[in-house]
Amino acid sequence: MNHRSTKMKRREPREEGFTLIEVLAATVILSVASMAMMAFFINAMSYNKGNQNKTVMVNLARNALFYMEKQNFTTIHNYFINPINPKISPEKCSTPNICETDDLQNLFLNPNMKLWEVLNPKVNDIEYQISVSYQKEITEELKSDPVKKGMTDYLLPIKIEVTVKDSNVNNGRNKPVIVEGYIANETIR
Repeated sequence: MNHRSTKMKRREPREEGFTLIEVLAATVILSVASMAMMAFFINAMSYNKGNQNKTVMVNLARNALFYMEKQNFTTIHNYFINPINPKISPEKCSTPNICETDDLQNLFLNPNMKLWEVLNPKVNDIEYQISVSYQKEITEELKSDPVKKGMTDYLLPIKIEVTVKDSNVNNGRNKPVIVEGYIANETIR
């Protein structure tokens, strides 16, 4: 019996699992790594949302530029060369009714397309504002260049600026988007 009792006392320890400290350490490490990954994905989603808004704004600016390019060159040119009309903006159209009775509406060829809708589009429940301004400095540069001087009779340089109406959208990080282009005279279209 003596031999048997010593054998029981010398039993070798077996590793049958993790200790509580090992489990807690692994949980803490996994939690820290998960929080870092979550912060990365939240930042990526915010960046993606900002780029989505910027893409919408660029497309709105390009659409407004295409719309302006289709207008009567002489009518738009005469409007912009008047010093009191530096730009067409939503401020001149505080409500749809005021905008449509304004002289601005007479500038545009399509009477069915309301100027209010062009200057105040709404996409994905976000309201935008579009301003169209004449770039007089580019016209002056063209006039001063003897080779390009005649181009001012055929091209009217304009700038389209799109802003978000509510600055709180996307935490106020939306900068205005500007697209430049020309309204071409009908003789060269």
